[in-house]
Amino acid sequence: MTAACPYLGPQEIAKAIEDPNIYDSRELSPKPTGYGFTAYACEYNRADDPGSHLADLAVLPLPTKLPQEKALETATELCADKPQSLTEAAVYCLSKDNGTAITVAVPSHGVTRIAMFSLAAPVNDSYRDGYVTLAKTLADRL
Repeated sequence: MTAACPYLGPQEIAKAIEDPNIYDSRELSPKPTGYGFTAYACEYNRADDPGSHLADLAVLPLPTKLPQEKALETATELCADKPQSLTEAAVYCLSKDNGTAITVAVPSHGVTRIAMFSLAAPVNDSYRDGYVTLAKTLADRL
């Protein structure tokens, strides 16, 4: 793992939330966490208005293989409400900054990989199928 943006394309996000705008992604500098692993991050903005923020994605390879349930507990730190299950490997919730947080955790390459995806828009249950699609895409690619 060396970057976050390759895990989820900007148009995949726009399609999942039925947004007709064109978006770009930008890889941010990797950040050592102080816990023995590095966090990689990507931000998504409208192509015609870089100040129009759509989402962020952070991917983390944890140095140990945690049980999936334990890894998904990290979602509670981001949530203003109780996380709801999307798939066996993912949960979603209203984030503390009033957006949508989707957390995916999968065992991969002898470690547990976590993706934390944050949409700027609040949870909209009419997009639940899109959230599931995003979660499955991330789980498959992690």
